[in-house]
Amino acid sequence: MVSAKQLKANRKNAQLGGVRGPKGKAISKYNAQKHGILRISVTDYEKEFYSQILEDLATQYEPQGIIEQILIERIAINYLKLFRVQKAETEYIKSVLHPRVTSSDMSFAIQSLANDEVVSEGYTPKIGDDIVEKLSNIYSRYETTIENRLFRALHELERAQRLRKGEKIFQPVTIDVNKMGSFGESQ
Repeated sequence: MVSAKQLKANRKNAQLGGVRGPKGKAISKYNAQKHGILRISVTDYEKEFYSQILEDLATQYEPQGIIEQILIERIAINYLKLFRVQKAETEYIKSVLHPRVTSSDMSFAIQSLANDEVVSEGYTPKIGDDIVEKLSNIYSRYETTIENRLFRALHELERAQRLRKGEKIFQPVTIDVNKMGSFGESQ
């Protein structure tokens, strides 16, 4: 049990130190992170989201050693990339469903409205249609690849943790499809 004198000293010291401001919190939130090389792929907008994913994964999987930590980071970054694909698609759908309407877009003439006056603002995407289209084309083509990387990292993490715990693990089976002919015969 803590003495009254020690408790008073602890309370006094607690008032002096610690991270209180947004700048200090932004710096200290990565204190527990050991590696973080993949963090450079994260935009300022996504830092908090990525940190939460990383923290949740670390809590769930309790990585031991650098390899398991890297695998946790790969899982988080691939999840973030899938989030980006979904966000781009959502932006596109919202902008198509709720377009900006001007008076010149309307099929009937309204005398009180000036030429090209905005009738309905509609949904304004946070990024432009041309960017959404580019993102959609780029990310949608790679969505399957990103998912495969995510699940591969998950499987490798689970495999590494089983090995660390001394469980018997079978070697993964890989097939090089570039070495196979059209009916499975070797080339």
